[in-house]
Amino acid sequence: MESINIQTHDGLTIKGNLYFPADSSTEEALAGIIINSATAVSQGYYQAFAEHLAEHGYLVITYDYRGIGASTVAKQDSEKLSMRAWGEQDFSAVIDYAVNRYPDLSWHCIGHSVGGQLVGLAANNSKLTSVYCVAAQNGYWKHWGLPQTPKILLMWYGLIPMFSKTVGYVPGFMLGGTPLPGNIALEWARWCKNPNFISDEQGQPLRKFFHQFDKKMRFLVIKDDLDFAPLKAVKALKHFYRQADHELEVIDPKDFGIKEIGHFGFFKRQHKDKLWPNAIEWFGQFS
Repeated sequence: MESINIQTHDGLTIKGNLYFPADSSTEEALAGIIINSATAVSQGYYQAFAEHLAEHGYLVITYDYRGIGASTVAKQDSEKLSMRAWGEQDFSAVIDYAVNRYPDLSWHCIGHSVGGQLVGLAANNSKLTSVYCVAAQNGYWKHWGLPQTPKILLMWYGLIPMFSKTVGYVPGFMLGGTPLPGNIALEWARWCKNPNFISDEQGQPLRKFFHQFDKKMRFLVIKDDLDFAPLKAVKALKHFYRQADHELEVIDPKDFGIKEIGHFGFFKRQHKDKLWPNAIEWFGQFS
């Protein structure tokens, strides 16, 4: 593993890690894979999965978005901290870094939750060969079922604005990860209250680079992930990528003899032999 620093166009430094293919040179790697994390989840969460991909011959990049994990900024209220910038700046910079450093590899992305959304914000997403989305969703609140609606509305209209405006961040325990800077959390809440979801400050949809992406995509729906990425929400995000060659697959824990997977379980080491072959099979078609 090698620690890397990636410079964004707006002057921030993004911290990442490179995982090299096992028992082979970089030139012999089957392909390169960038892992886009979920909201408020640091790259370390994906280390076991990244190592597994490397063991199967892939060169893998993990990284932290601005304001998360190792990619901290001096001022947590900086105007540069936004979820939109995670895609337009951070992910875009990682793509350029990957393609420029290893131009002979085909490059792919695994997007967990928001990580699958950010693909549509990167102007250079056409440099990717495929995208594999795990529980990536359109966060507009009406895509959730009635049992989850009260909890969802409390998040977007109550808890997130309250914490963001009083202490400047949303505590990590609320999100299953690390603390989320207030500016980012408020933008996220604004998106999730808007039927357009990913949108500019005037509420108008941001779709240009969603619509340009015309590569292969797989959207995994985790059947018991009702709180974060229900089927309707995943389908709604899939429709944003209207030019892509996409497919949707539902993963039912019962089919694998697993009690629960939820929003975060796919990447846990304990599911290495049951769930991870799905990703290996996906990338294998491009080798």
